[in-house]
Order: sequence, then structure tokens, then C-alpha cells
Amino acid sequence: MILPVLPLLLGLFVSVQCGKFPPSEYEECSNATIGGKPIDIAEAPWIASISIREKAKCGGVIYDLSHVITAGKCVDGYLNRAVRVRVGSTTRSKGVTEVEVCNITVHEKFSPQSINYNLAMLKLCTPLKESKRIKPAVLATETPADGTQISNFGWPSLRWWLLYWRECLEEDAHNLQKAEVAMYGQTECTRKWPRKKVSPRKTITEKMICTEKAAKGTCSFDMGTPLVHNGKVIGILTRGGCTKRPDVYTNLVKHKHWIEKNVE
Repeated sequence: MILPVLPLLLGLFVSVQCGKFPPSEYEECSNATIGGKPIDIAEAPWIASISIREKAKCGGVIYDLSHVITAGKCVDGYLNRAVRVRVGSTTRSKGVTEVEVCNITVHEKFSPQSINYNLAMLKLCTPLKESKRIKPAVLATETPADGTQISNFGWPSLRWWLLYWRECLEEDAHNLQKAEVAMYGQTECTRKWPRKKVSPRKTITEKMICTEKAAKGTCSFDMGTPLVHNGKVIGILTRGGCTKRPDVYTNLVKHKHWIEKNVE
């Protein structure tokens, strides 16, 4: 059985080889494992990659030139020196600006056993230099209505067990992606995440947003990656997976005061 070890692959991107399959199968592989399209970092200059002990683990959002928002579960329990923020590059490993973290503030109500309050603020040791590839995000002030088409951004999380049968997309596996998805409100999300699948401590709340999967077979494990509407960030990924159930995001609109308090 290989499925039980799936959670261990949280946030990993897979290095594989391409070009050995006919175009139709190559396209199928792309759609099945990524679900988005490659973009340049200039289209999302506010996105960050969070690495732990030199390994890419999560995504994040540049709040201002000295602070980055990410998921609490990504950094909870780690010393400052173990965490790095990488920005300014379409790939996670080439041409990046890497910055040390001097302070980690995890939401005081966060618990590792829950997806509630899965939020953290990272204070950078050295302020970023703004450019066309590095910019602070604009946070939304309102949550879009149910059914609204919104965009998620991040580096692909490949459905890794497919690699036992065929090889997929080395280049795209490392490059930044964007996908268009529909948003679900609390009622619809709870219906699609029945209580028998979500423990009481993981119940969907008004402080969360859900979205459909970007494509059939898409996996989403890169916690902290942003959800965007009309150029404004509305949430960060807190619960993904390879099932058909919706992805769950922390709604940053509902955490405005906490965010502002922790950048003072």
C-alpha cells in the first residue's frame, strides 16, 4: 500500500523526465497532475515559497516588504533559523531571492490537530527590495459570492504515484502555476465535506473559503499558497488533497485585525 504515506509528501515537488510520450498522452499527463497553466512570477509577484531546512515546504504571500503570511502548520514548532523565504522567481530553486526569518508568529488559536486558524506571520530579517517580480500583495476587503470564478496560484503538487507508470513534465513540475476555480461558501463546502469526513475540530467555519478542484485528479498539498480575486488575495490554502472534495482556504478577510496587529 502506498496511499498511507501520502501525507509525508506535503509540499514536495517531483523531479521527473519529459518528452518520452506522444503529444496526446503528454497533454493528458499535464491535465491530470497539475490542473493549471504555467505563468511568470511577474503575474504573481506577491507569492513566496517557504523552505524548511533547505527544502521547499509551503507557499506564502508577501504582505509588505518585511512580512510574509503563510499557514501556521508550515512553521509551527520550527526555530527561526530553520525557515527561509524565497521570492522573485518563477521556479522554486533558480534565480530566487532568499531571505532569513527573524520572527515567527503563529495564530494563538491554532492547533496542529485542526485546520482552524491555520495562519502565521513571518518577519524577515532583511526587507525585500520591490521590483516587477517582488511586490506586496493587496488583500481583499470582501469575500466573493458563492460560485465566483477565482484563481489559485502555486507550484504544482504532482499526483506522485502516477510516476510508477509514466513520467511527467519535469519543467512544469518546478514552475509557478495558475488555475481558475469556482468558490464555495460555508454551506456548500460543509455539504461536500460531510461531518463523517471532518472531525469536530476540523469543521468548516465562516473563517474559511472552499474551492472546487482545478482539474480531475489534481492534488493540492502546498499549504499557504494564495487564492486571488480581481488581483486581491482572499485566502491561503489550509487543507488540500487528491480527493474530489473541495480545497479549504483560510479566509484572510476574516483575519484582517490579526494580520494588522502582527505587523505592528
